[in-house]
Amino acid sequence: MLLDDFLPDHDFREYHQALVAAPAARVWEAVQELDMRRSPLVGGLMLLRELPWRLTAPGRPGGGPARTLDQMLAFGFILLAADPPRELALGLVGRFWSPRPRLLRLSPQGFMEFSQPGLAKVAANFLVEPLGPSLCRLSTETRVQCLGPLARSRFRAYWTLIRPFSGLIRREWLRLARR
Repeated sequence: MLLDDFLPDHDFREYHQALVAAPAARVWEAVQELDMRRSPLVGGLMLLRELPWRLTAPGRPGGGPARTLDQMLAFGFILLAADPPRELALGLVGRFWSPRPRLLRLSPQGFMEFSQPGLAKVAANFLVEPLGPSLCRLSTETRVQCLGPLARSRFRAYWTLIRPFSGLIRREWLRLARR
């Protein structure tokens, strides 16, 4: 699994899965084409997350929350690796608990080597596992590694607040990909 290459050690983890009645190649396409604009639930949650940013920097470029893979990459996510048609791994480095998180743009190698205390690294994936010719398990896992005790303490408080909503977003990703 690609996540094991990029973030084997982590402090927090979230995992969700769904069975999809489709061939692996079609499920992979669905992951690539995922568009969260089709989900009012996710749109609302993402707008809430961006509210502090919008209040302090209303002219921010980007035009709204990242809801497609391309928008996520433009927002600051790192494409860590892809193993088509099986797995896609994304990363993010920053202070997610801050109202205006400082996100770092790194290469995949830079992500693996990054160790600055006070920040956290997030790696997330989509994994397509064929279970038969027209049945797959689609899963998404998110891992968070906090760099230092202060980051761990601050992220733990943040995670307590956002984890239920984070889980809703991931389950919605799976639901949309299944459709």
